[in-house]
Amino acid sequence: MSPLEIGLLSAAAFCTSALTAVVGAGGGTALIAIMLQIMTPAAAIPVHGAVQLASNTTRVWLLWKHMSWPIIMRFAALMPLGVWLGLELFQGLPTQVIQILIGCFVLISLGTRQIAKFRNADLPLWAFVPIGFVTGVLNMIVGVIAPVLGVLVIRSDLSKESIVGTLGFFGFIGNLLKIAGFTLIGFSFAEYGVTMLCMIPAAVIGTRVGRAVLSKLDERYFLLAFRIVLAALALKLIVYDGLVGIYA
Repeated sequence: MSPLEIGLLSAAAFCTSALTAVVGAGGGTALIAIMLQIMTPAAAIPVHGAVQLASNTTRVWLLWKHMSWPIIMRFAALMPLGVWLGLELFQGLPTQVIQILIGCFVLISLGTRQIAKFRNADLPLWAFVPIGFVTGVLNMIVGVIAPVLGVLVIRSDLSKESIVGTLGFFGFIGNLLKIAGFTLIGFSFAEYGVTMLCMIPAAVIGTRVGRAVLSKLDERYFLLAFRIVLAALALKLIVYDGLVGIYA
């Protein structure tokens, strides 16, 4: 990759991590949408997983004592099987179809607050077994389902720290398996080593300075602008990169 592209991706990692520090979520979704403007899905999804793993690892380390292990154990039970199926599907899908799917999931992530309104009760613990399986599949194909998981894991018996820590572990195990899976099918992370070495520190620094800088902004207008930009990127992935590419 060119120095300009690496610089742009590092800046995106910094800004999206800062965003997450301010509004609590959405940074990873925005990052994959931006990366797909520069990289193909076959490269963007695994590299995005490696960058996000660094962030998830930090969260897991800090909130280890607060995690809900009954949920985590059920979530992780069938995830490796889901990762295997996701890899099989990923290798058989055209690039344009993957871009359309990612764009759709980005739009879904923008509606997670509305999804939460339809929940009348906590999910039963057994439900996290199939959720983990589906997460494994989708992580390999779209890689942007964390906002939806955030809605599903909210429970009356969990503290805020437990929810954040559990979600962090979801991301940790999901991205770890993603990296392992793409490595097994021959993806060369070394080829993007410089890119990741620049993006990962940028993401860590972005998290630290995010609140100090961006918290001074009016969150309502900032979040509105962010949603508009993210929706525009998603529509570009669906219409221009996906549908136009299929029928061109």
